[in-house]
Amino acid sequence: MTKTTKIIRTIYLYTVALISLVFLAVGIGNFVNTGLKSIFFKEAEKKDYSSCNNQPYFVSTIDAQGLKQTPGTTADQKTQIDNLLTDYENWKKDNVGDTCIVAERQKKLVDSATMIIIALPLYLFHWSMARKEKQEVES
Repeated sequence: MTKTTKIIRTIYLYTVALISLVFLAVGIGNFVNTGLKSIFFKEAEKKDYSSCNNQPYFVSTIDAQGLKQTPGTTADQKTQIDNLLTDYENWKKDNVGDTCIVAERQKKLVDSATMIIIALPLYLFHWSMARKEKQEVES
């Protein structure tokens, strides 16, 4: 192996080890952050998730009943109003309160765990290879 090849290989090993270490740190940081929020700081994450705060267009029940009784409202329009009310109720079940927060929290934990599971072996492998090369050079 030429001197240039050894230098390039060393730079590659240390660069990949560094990048893997950064991803590992970010994954662990996100995992700990989410864990702390779910155990100790429960109020801290209530405003974090935009999907929990976005509400669909909704006509209040009183307005919907008024629309259904308006002269000239067709049966199809009445069915659409009923479907709108049903969709809103289903949305409320899935996206309001702890149900939404738990789903977002689990998604964040899975993302963090995936990052850790991928970055840890990459870091360990490349760092051990770099150390092995350094020991070979020294001996």
